[in-house]
Amino acid sequence: MLTSPSGIAGLDQILRGGFPSGRTTTVVGGPGCGKTVLAMQFLANGWTEFGEPGLMVSFEESPASLAENFAHMSIPFSDKIGSGVHLFDGRVPVDTVEAGAFDLGGLVSILSSLVGDGGVKRVTIDAIDALFAFSEVGFQRREFLRVLEWLTDSHVTALLTIKGSEDAEGVPGLLGLAEYAADGVVQLRRRTIGELSRRTLSVVKMRGCGFEAGEHPYVISNEGIRALYSPKRTTAELGALEVRLSSGIDRLDRMLVGGYRSGTMTLVSGLPGTAKTTLGAAFLDAGCRAGERCLFIGFDEPAEQMIVDVRSVGIDFEGAVRSGLLRAESFAGGNVIADEHFVTVESLVDAHRPSRVVIDPLTAFNKAGGPDIAGVAAERLVALFKSRGISAIFTAVTETLRGELEATPLRISPISDTWINLSFANRNGERNRTLTIVKSRGTGHSNQLREMLLSATGIDLADVYLAGGEVLLGTARAQREQQDVMEQGLAAAKLSHEFESLDREREELKLRLIEAQLGLDQIAAQRAELSARTNVTDRAQARDADLIHGLRRGDPTE
Repeated sequence: MLTSPSGIAGLDQILRGGFPSGRTTTVVGGPGCGKTVLAMQFLANGWTEFGEPGLMVSFEESPASLAENFAHMSIPFSDKIGSGVHLFDGRVPVDTVEAGAFDLGGLVSILSSLVGDGGVKRVTIDAIDALFAFSEVGFQRREFLRVLEWLTDSHVTALLTIKGSEDAEGVPGLLGLAEYAADGVVQLRRRTIGELSRRTLSVVKMRGCGFEAGEHPYVISNEGIRALYSPKRTTAELGALEVRLSSGIDRLDRMLVGGYRSGTMTLVSGLPGTAKTTLGAAFLDAGCRAGERCLFIGFDEPAEQMIVDVRSVGIDFEGAVRSGLLRAESFAGGNVIADEHFVTVESLVDAHRPSRVVIDPLTAFNKAGGPDIAGVAAERLVALFKSRGISAIFTAVTETLRGELEATPLRISPISDTWINLSFANRNGERNRTLTIVKSRGTGHSNQLREMLLSATGIDLADVYLAGGEVLLGTARAQREQQDVMEQGLAAAKLSHEFESLDREREELKLRLIEAQLGLDQIAAQRAELSARTNVTDRAQARDADLIHGLRRGDPTE
């Protein structure tokens, strides 16, 4: 079925394209739900974005009153009156006296002429229930069905707004007909949670069209209605996961085997004072140094204070702010419902187009409607950032000293890609910061506890010292390391002394070897001399023997 997009952010996704074209949808809601705002946007967007002329019939407010009410909003409605959007004042005078049968034939004829002459494609009838304050129920039902029939025969896409009770479980249809006779029904609700108001919409039915079931939060701002629809992540974005982003801390990058995975969400939890904001600032600083656009959103504390505070660890954001790479904003966590915070963040993301975002702390959402609403808003933020390929850090304030946490106040640890927990170790009269990586999907990360060191030169992570099964941190670690250095120095001196002794012995052996070699050489010379003398004697003895043998005239020798 063809649809007529409303142009309202989120609503068309919930309606899977828009309202059914050529059909009538009733919009039911109590006071303050934004029925008239929705009707206004439907017409204004229909003309400005889709070129479809519209007609609004109001039975409660005059055209002048409508124009005044929307003067402070960015909906381009008043500018279009008389061109692409037409207003018809259908109010019944307060001094009207009913005489005879109730009949809308004349009104329908007038509206038919306006629709035909203006080529109207969209019609909204605002507060049609106000028209039926007269006459008997039987006549009211007949005339209401006449209006629905006229809208169908006119082949226009129509919205009828009807008052309903905020607390009604079902749809309080006009005369028991609206929810049945209309092709679609959208229910608007406004609930008070503490001192805050939360608005939700649900599509009760939509003949011939699919829609996203369930209750969907929406907010009303100077831009009109904006429904909160969580986008689904596509597989086309998963390739970016192979890219590693620096955390801004070299040792942490090594613990994460290269840094955070691009396009993922990191949760940094910890007690107040454990340097959660500082860890997030280091991540943004690394992004700004790489020329990436970054966004910091702080709750309950001014963003300017963060910029000043992180100078103490060597992070200077002034240049990044001036160049436009970094945008830092802050809001009061409990002033509005968490849904409105989500819309604010989404608007900032649309305006700044960052690749890195830090929200500090996300647990401030708990003050904006309670943990359930805050948890849903947090999940929507995760879906938003992942759909845009944004790498994000959420900080969360915890209220426990346990190093291994089972869950966080917003219960977002299961959907976080990386979870870093910061804590304190109180020993020997000192309080030292510690860091551990609870999990990091797709990364063979370190499981070792590290001491987090903050100084004017930056942030560093030091190995904790184990001595006799005890973890040493801070001064105790420094003293033990100093003792180790002294012991290593003594050991080195001892080894050096032993080397010197061996060198002396080696030199002595070399001298003795030289002396022994000289003695061997003398012996060899003496032996050579004796051998020579022996040969001379042997030859002389042989000659004498031959001479004697000859004198004796002995037989010749063989």
